[in-house]
Amino acid sequence: MAVSIRPTREEDHAAVVDLLTRRWTSPEILIEGEMIDGSRLPGFIAEDDGEMVGLVTIIKRESEWEILTLDSLNRWGGVGTLLLNAVVGSALENGIRRLMVRTSNDNLDAFRFYQRRGFRLEKVVFGAIDEERRLKPEIPLTGEYRIPIHDEVVFARTI
Repeated sequence: MAVSIRPTREEDHAAVVDLLTRRWTSPEILIEGEMIDGSRLPGFIAEDDGEMVGLVTIIKRESEWEILTLDSLNRWGGVGTLLLNAVVGSALENGIRRLMVRTSNDNLDAFRFYQRRGFRLEKVVFGAIDEERRLKPEIPLTGEYRIPIHDEVVFARTI
């Protein structure tokens, strides 16, 4: 596998919408009561022989960047790490020294992924997903490993 990483481009929009719809139910991701169109955010695409095998989208703020979505279609193949490394490199180039990411309480694989790459548990927002489900009812009640989804977990890393 010869995976290459590149910034997202306007011509990627349809493919990004398709991936976010398949993996997140829609490109619109709810963060603290605000609907954010992940398909319009900057990010990076992982490609293998011209085919999209991963995507990361980023909310760029003045003092930190937030990873909104990170998806690898070849799980356990290193694509997620390559995408994260691209975000870290770009953040450093832009003078950003803090990254953060949110996930739901059921996403044990994300807990492992981010902690193994220097992120630390920063806070748990109890009931955040329950509140978001009121605005976005397609958020499932149960997630990975049949764990009920209720809370948002925030991880952060200084780079």
